[in-house]
Amino acid sequence: MRIAILSDTHIPTRLGALPGRVYEICAECDLILHSGDIVEREVIRDLERFAPLKAVHGNMDPYDISTRYPESLILDIEGFKICMTHGTGSRFGIENRIYKRFKDLKPDVIIFGHSHVFHSDIHEGTLRLNPGALCERKGRRSFAVLTLEKNSQPEVEHILF
Repeated sequence: MRIAILSDTHIPTRLGALPGRVYEICAECDLILHSGDIVEREVIRDLERFAPLKAVHGNMDPYDISTRYPESLILDIEGFKICMTHGTGSRFGIENRIYKRFKDLKPDVIIFGHSHVFHSDIHEGTLRLNPGALCERKGRRSFAVLTLEKNSQPEVEHILF
């Protein structure tokens, strides 16, 4: 299963609209996960044209988004336990703080955002993935595609443009 992983779109406050590259990739995916700071609900409606979507709210999301989407999600996809949240506080050490939050659940994958910085590593058997931010300037815009197949290691493709 191919999953588009997005975060920190910040539309329309920091970026006017989703770049075409996002649509191209999402059209090739089976699922879209958004880890918060959506800002405008139209972003979700727009992305749902391409694939089913699950999202969590972030610290910059207005009331209508933060009441519609939870602070965290736990998903079972292709036999992988995925925990997702946006994150808070300093970007420094965010991957460790989020790992500690979900550690007792023994997740296979943790997806988060907030720092606007791409991060992918394996920590104590858990893939920790931050797709980066779409709202950054050209050349620093970032998201990811996560490929999950039963009995295989998760594969991460970092898309930077």
